[in-house]
Amino acid sequence: MTEVVVSGLTKKYGAKAALHGLDVRIRSGEFVTLLGPSGCGKTTTLRCLAGLEKPTAGIVTMGDRVVVDTERRVFVPPEKRHIGMVFQSYALWPHLTVAENVGYPLRVGGMRGVERRERIAEVLDAVGLAEYGDRSATALSGGQQQRVALARALAARPGIIFYDEPLSNLDTKLRFTMGRQVRSLHDENGMTSVYVTHDQEEAITLSDRIIVMNHGLIEQDGTPEDLYDRPSSAYVADFMGFQNILTGVVVEAGARHADVEVAEGLILRAQVAELVRMGDTVTVAFRASHVHVEPAGSTGVGLFRGEVVHSTFVGSSVDLVVHARGASVQARIERSELERLGLGHPSAGDTLEFRVRASGALVVKGREGQRQAYATEAVNMVA
Repeated sequence: MTEVVVSGLTKKYGAKAALHGLDVRIRSGEFVTLLGPSGCGKTTTLRCLAGLEKPTAGIVTMGDRVVVDTERRVFVPPEKRHIGMVFQSYALWPHLTVAENVGYPLRVGGMRGVERRERIAEVLDAVGLAEYGDRSATALSGGQQQRVALARALAARPGIIFYDEPLSNLDTKLRFTMGRQVRSLHDENGMTSVYVTHDQEEAITLSDRIIVMNHGLIEQDGTPEDLYDRPSSAYVADFMGFQNILTGVVVEAGARHADVEVAEGLILRAQVAELVRMGDTVTVAFRASHVHVEPAGSTGVGLFRGEVVHSTFVGSSVDLVVHARGASVQARIERSELERLGLGHPSAGDTLEFRVRASGALVVKGREGQRQAYATEAVNMVA
């Protein structure tokens, strides 16, 4: 296991900066995911750590070795960093067999004869390909090729493995299976793992810690639970699946909650992480599952009457887009909740009472002009 410490990591392409002085510590044995959309800097960060890109500035330490120090002109090439790498495109050599692909880093490292053959057999068995050693690597299915790439990364027992969106070319079922295997092998082998993905569900299920990136900066760094339940900004909330992100004005402020008017007469109560004052313009984020149908005649904060404009059956629940007082709200209502209230499947044109519970709504850092953008996006996502 190897600790990774990054200080002031900067990468520029000409005049354009892709990374802006990142500071990160990845503990030994940790599984850390860099999460974000295309262009956020996650892959550039990974490539700088792996030695596939030369940083413009910064220091990178792996264990007790400084592998990058731009001021001292230190740059250790990737093949000397004792790392493994798993690529999105598998990157297997088509003219080599499965065993030869897996054994390549061992051969380069000087391992010979029986020891190398035993190690190849060991890692192929670990990824479920014990009988495939003599086959051409490119004759295998996509999932099998990715397992060959994983075995090759593990072969030399590296202290760190870097994963560059390794599951994105696989179908949904195979992604789930391979994800479990990646995590299982991480736990069994005790290495440090740095994983890049744009898939928040993948990040949540695999990681000890998630670093959300935005335009070459770290937007939030925390456990999967932290990011899922307590995103710090509209950007993170949106990326972590908060379908409703509305801008409003604080009309009542407390130590833990604030009442926010997000449309004329529509007031939501939300948790606050930082002090807000009456009159402040803030952003409220909540998931579609935090919206509930209420019996007619209910009262209290967070209650609103809305018209269903879209209704989609999704099995055990119903996805709705609701218009209320100029605001557009996405709701995911459990069928059992509708049955308890004696209601059927809501249809477009129906008017119902809804409530956003304060336990699920958060005041987060916002972005100017986002209200209409997110409202439009909400309609498009469900439509």
